[in-house]
This record gives sequence, structure tokens and C-alpha cells, in this order.
Amino acid sequence: MKTANDELLFVTNYSLRSPITVNLDPVSGLEHMVKPMDPVRIGRNRIDIGSGISIDASRASRFHSRPCISSDSSPKLSGIGKALHTASILLRIIDTTQSVLDPNSLAHGGTRAFVVNGVLLLWHSDSEKQFRDAAFNIVGLGSGFTPSGDDVLGGFLAAYNSLAVAVDRAPILLDLSQLKEKTSWVSAKLLDYMQRLVLDEQMSCVIDSAAEGNEDTLIASLESLLPRGHTSGIDICAGAILAFSLIRDVAFENDETEGIAGLLGLSS
Repeated sequence: MKTANDELLFVTNYSLRSPITVNLDPVSGLEHMVKPMDPVRIGRNRIDIGSGISIDASRASRFHSRPCISSDSSPKLSGIGKALHTASILLRIIDTTQSVLDPNSLAHGGTRAFVVNGVLLLWHSDSEKQFRDAAFNIVGLGSGFTPSGDDVLGGFLAAYNSLAVAVDRAPILLDLSQLKEKTSWVSAKLLDYMQRLVLDEQMSCVIDSAAEGNEDTLIASLESLLPRGHTSGIDICAGAILAFSLIRDVAFENDETEGIAGLLGLSS
């Protein structure tokens, strides 16, 4: 649903929680009762959809997603190097058809350019403009409900902005009005939520695992994203892995992100 103040709200039978999701009982039969363009009325504790659905939200629990990352998290990042290497290899083993990792996909070439001209340069603190230019080149790139380029950027910015404080970096926020010009409204909003750390519980778990330096949990949480959409989970994971690796490089003055990009098939 698109609200009057230009926000996005999902009402779903699925259990995955997020700050922009209203989760209903799986047996509610929502999919049989709602049709496109039904009017929606939102009150303080009530949501009415069409003429047949009324949702009482007065006793609903709230989900807050902002990861608890502190400036002293950087030492723990040393523990996830092997996990990022393993996750990158796993992404090349599974079926990645039509994702950014597929050399024949619409978004593969553009994403490789984004990595070379944006991600790898971001190691230097004065290269944010080059990163932004490279990022906007892949907004809207690909097909589907959320194009692959948007998903890669969402995964990257969610991970980078969450951990930026640990390496004394400012978050990078792409202008929403420019995003809307280059992709669909829904995809622009979802990308904007991700960069502002309005995250669902799976993505929050990915980031918390990385911040805590927990290799096993990080791999498991990345795997939990993979079934999302047609290729969205794969693309989000690729972006997040690149961001985690870059943050580690900045923290420890390493040069491993290009190798990770190579494992993903995204380096020149």
C-alpha cells in the first residue's frame, strides 16, 4: 500500500517481520479477499482494505529493526573474513540464473562496473562522489519487481551504513527523488528503507552477526536470504558481502575486497 504521506506498507500472511509490515494470521485468506486498486483507510489502530477487510492493530506488537552497532565493533570484524570467503563461494555454487552473478543477466556488466568504479574506490574516504555516480548507474538495472541493481545497492548500503560508525565513516544516503526517477516507486522506497536501516528481521540478523564477528551465524543468516524473490535474495547477499569486506579492509587496512569480488565474478 502507498500511504498519503508517500510511505510503503505491506500487509501479508507471511511471518517475516519488518517495521513496514503488518503480519496477519496465515489462515486469514488475505489473498482471496483483496484485489488491485482497492481503497485503503488507515486510522490510529485500524486498517480497512476494500469493503471486506478490517484489521484491528491495537494489540499488535511492534518490530524495531535498527541494529545495535557501536563504534567499538571493528575488532570483532576480524572474525568474519573466512565467512565472507565461504559465502562468496556458496553463491557461485547455487543457481544464480538472471541474478547479478549470472554473466548473461541484464545487470551483470553494470554491476561489475559498479564494483570497480564505486565499491573498490570507496576504500579511500574521499571517493564518495565516485561511488554515488557508479551507484546511480545501476539503479533500475535488471528486471522484476525489484531490479537486480536496486537489490545489490540495498544490500550494500544496509551493511555499509550499519557498520560505518565502527570505522569512523559517515553513512551514504542516495537521494530518494533521484532514485524514483530511475526505478519503480516501490523499488525506490525499498532501497531507501534499506539505506536508512529500516530492515526486516532477516537482514537485521545478517548485520548483527557480522558486527558480533560470528562466522557461523553470518553464513546461516545470509543463506536465509537466498530464497527471497526470484533473484533478490542472491543480489542482496552479494551487495552485503561486498560491503562487509570493504568495511573490514578500511578497519584493518587490508586489500581483500577485490578478491571477494573476484570470487563473486564481479571484478574486472
